[in-house]
Amino acid sequence: MAYIELKYFRNIDIKDHFFDSLREDYEGFDNWYKKKELQGEKAYVLYEQEELVSFLYLKEENPIDNINLIPPLDTTQPWVKVGTFKVIPHKTKLGERLIKRMFDFATSKNIFNLYVTAFSKHQVLINLLEQYGFNKWGRKGDELVLVKGIAKTLKEMRQDICLDFPSINAKNVNKYILGIKPDYHTGMFSDSMLKTENFSILQDSSEANSIHKVYITKMRGIENLKRGDLLIIYRTKDDNAPKANFSSVATSLCIVEEYRHIDEFTEEEFIQYCKPHNIFTTAELKEYYNSKKFPKIIKMTYNISFKKRVVLNTLRDIIKRENKPYWGFVSLNDDEFQQILKAGEVNESIIIY
Repeated sequence: MAYIELKYFRNIDIKDHFFDSLREDYEGFDNWYKKKELQGEKAYVLYEQEELVSFLYLKEENPIDNINLIPPLDTTQPWVKVGTFKVIPHKTKLGERLIKRMFDFATSKNIFNLYVTAFSKHQVLINLLEQYGFNKWGRKGDELVLVKGIAKTLKEMRQDICLDFPSINAKNVNKYILGIKPDYHTGMFSDSMLKTENFSILQDSSEANSIHKVYITKMRGIENLKRGDLLIIYRTKDDNAPKANFSSVATSLCIVEEYRHIDEFTEEEFIQYCKPHNIFTTAELKEYYNSKKFPKIIKMTYNISFKKRVVLNTLRDIIKRENKPYWGFVSLNDDEFQQILKAGEVNESIIIY
């Protein structure tokens, strides 16, 4: 099973070789860990075949602990400190998933400032943090300090989908519902799986872990998508469900990065573009390329998982059309969009109009 768990420090084996590099970097690491055990602290961890492959510890600081931070950070605002963040080197996409988890944690607490310290030798980690809007601020001893302010106003945004992540510009952009079949939905949007689904269906794969998703389809209307358009992801009915109402649910909010057509690619280019962010195997992608069965391609960022899934009956109450909508791809007006987010109990502080 490959899913992120929130576990008590005391239930994570400190003797695991995963922690050896942290012991080398931080004098007194074991003492710090034991202290966190006694305080009843928890961390986000992921195991693959019983091997610990990631560890993320987050801490609320209000007021912030500015000891040894040069220059000091703003003490008038609450902060989330990324206390420990490690992913084994070959799990690059998993790092993206944990960055999303940092932002999910912060916004759930209504905290919009984060900071992390890192040694300059950890350049891969620093590059990943900077890709999603962390900036170098200063130093704490031998470590760099990087900070991220989650934008809450248009003025604060950089107008770059990755740098602004997870904030969403909802002003003057088109908004849609995009229907995705259950098997594809759960594989791609692992943080939005239903409580009734079994975690064992998840794999530790790049498409599950990456913030970026690529979806291939033949649905009409998809070709009208533009960069910055917003997609509410709708999980369609399970094949064995007697009715659509409770297994057909809106679960997530994504931003379109780009729309492409399969004819723009060679076979090799198509596979390279889709494979890191799509659930299909190389063999399946080759078959789809040659058959042109699914010629329309959407690349998007996975910004928000709804706190509450919005069932089909609620969507029908919100989207009242003279003609029955095609639930695979539905255009939304601003009022419908906002009502769905409200029903999904989304923290709208980072939805900017």
